[in-house]
Amino acid sequence: MKAAVLPSGSRSLEIQELDLPSLQPNQAKVKVKACGICGSDIHLILHGKMKATYSPCVPGHETSGVVTEIGEKVSKVKVGDRVVVSAGTSCGTCKHCLVGRENLCENIGVIGFNQRGGFAEYIQAEERYLHILPEEIPFAEGAILADAVSTPYHAVKYQGELKAGESVAIIGCGGLGIHAVAIAKALGAGKIFALDIDSGSLENAKQYGADELILVEKNMQVGKVLKEKSGGIDLLCDFTGFMPNIESSVRAMNRGGRIVLVGIGRNKLEIPMPFFLIERQIRITGSYGSDRRAIPELIQLYQEKKLNLTKSISGIHKLEETNEYLHALEEKKGNPIRFIINPEL
Repeated sequence: MKAAVLPSGSRSLEIQELDLPSLQPNQAKVKVKACGICGSDIHLILHGKMKATYSPCVPGHETSGVVTEIGEKVSKVKVGDRVVVSAGTSCGTCKHCLVGRENLCENIGVIGFNQRGGFAEYIQAEERYLHILPEEIPFAEGAILADAVSTPYHAVKYQGELKAGESVAIIGCGGLGIHAVAIAKALGAGKIFALDIDSGSLENAKQYGADELILVEKNMQVGKVLKEKSGGIDLLCDFTGFMPNIESSVRAMNRGGRIVLVGIGRNKLEIPMPFFLIERQIRITGSYGSDRRAIPELIQLYQEKKLNLTKSISGIHKLEETNEYLHALEEKKGNPIRFIINPEL
């Protein structure tokens, strides 16, 4: 098969012909129809800040396609089914996996990083990672359910426990944060505040339902500004990992407020206000990836017309153009949300 391969030590993908390994029991072979380019792919391919655990590495973890072959013991999908492939991998046998909380597994991984991903004509994955994609959802929009939409969904719904009518602040409106805005809207949030250093990202947030846009400038006291504009926030989700803004934002939280950290930063989180947190019962928690609940529930929201992902697809491109659009995403050419690779083009 044709695949976009990251050679060891290289910062650029090469189109190569690879053999598919034998299909194992519980696995299915999927003909790739769409694979999203994510910020994590930029860290892996262009900068080497993230590493793959196998070689030759085929990145791509937001994949949808059609099942073309099934292995022994496969019973939930059949040849011809349209599917989304979950981005996360796990052991499948620990106490967390057995209750559907795969993102707590000690052996959690990401397709494309620990096994071949979707920048290829075919991908092979265990049946438990496959979700049936209804006909009314295009492959491109289905693909991004795997990470760009399911990761913020887990943060907003399950870690953030958003209740209808609550005020929400989303810090960082890139590929994940923008969908957090859409999800908050779909789940019945009250006023939604979108914060970013980039005006283009804020314009995207407005299209997805943000009520107020806050352009974050250097040395801005984000918490003070957010408090003045909102009167108080019930749920704050951060997708930047920039700790000074998170520390500042604590003062903007309502009693019983929740702060969910999704973005991974390098600085320490230092909040020298324990009584404030204790007395107001403000909770700070992390959120990583998603679990098996996310994609089926997102499909239902889509079918109920509460979630529209049309604007998320910034372009669909050939496998041979993957390098070009990795750079375009990093440089924000055309204010993109998600570029899609279709190996059939």
